[in-house]
Amino acid sequence: MIITNPPVAITDNLLLLGTTDYPIYLVYEGGDAAVVEGGVGACGPVLEQQLAKFGVGREMVKQIVVTHGHPDHVMAVPAFRRMFPGAHVLASQIAAATMANEKAIGFFTKIDGALTTWLLDKGAITESQKPQALAELKIAVDRILKEGDTVAVGGLKFNVIATPGHSDCSLSLFEPTQEIAIVADVTGFYMPATKTWWPMYFSDYGACMNSIRRLATLDAEVVCLSHNAVITGADEVKKYFEGAIASTEAYHKRIVDAVKGGKDPRALAGELGVEIHAQTGSLPVDFFQKNCSLLIKNSLKHEGIAVEK
Repeated sequence: MIITNPPVAITDNLLLLGTTDYPIYLVYEGGDAAVVEGGVGACGPVLEQQLAKFGVGREMVKQIVVTHGHPDHVMAVPAFRRMFPGAHVLASQIAAATMANEKAIGFFTKIDGALTTWLLDKGAITESQKPQALAELKIAVDRILKEGDTVAVGGLKFNVIATPGHSDCSLSLFEPTQEIAIVADVTGFYMPATKTWWPMYFSDYGACMNSIRRLATLDAEVVCLSHNAVITGADEVKKYFEGAIASTEAYHKRIVDAVKGGKDPRALAGELGVEIHAQTGSLPVDFFQKNCSLLIKNSLKHEGIAVEK
């Protein structure tokens, strides 16, 4: 099953909160809870209103887990800190360094402002859910996570899995007893309405493929995506990972074949950016064109193809 449209309980221990575009996950057990994903800034006030529906006390939330240090995955963290006094923020070492960088957070703030406007325009949030301005251009991290660590939530123990490829700082979580996987953007931007993916191997194509294949071996019953959906049921989860792998490989091949056929990489990036912008439109077309340039660079690098600068 594909589940969208938060807020909704996925299991007895897992809530899908936030917005469809920028989901936030709350896991809880035995009076203990953790928020996973740092979302866009608007996810702060959205989550605050949603929690009341489920009777989750703020004192239960003791951890805020960041999957990776991109603007749409960290900007609600300051609001979460205010909502959950004493909660610790957890992230990878690389993500923590990014979140401590004033220049990076300054840029993230501009992106967050554009995304807030987009969410308002499409009716995904209300004026009352616009985020507060940050008090400082830094987001502190209290605990560094790495491969092999465990995030304990009551009796649940989430294994930390390094899943680079989308970014070098990407982490995923897996709770084996509940068979819940919370994956970073490494599996791509999935669009449930069309059951299609936009691959997002922004740091390394080979690492991305290895990460997706590794996640596919977990035998998860629930897969929580960083955008747009939760996938439930062993068969649906298997199909999801098969689709993510096939789509990423096909996109890579499309790029490599086009460049080998004489296509100028810059022109190709322009075309691919327009294509995905037409499907999502959350940010200006040049944002997607720049990201598509990264995909082209990483595909060609993986194949050992030199490109003129």
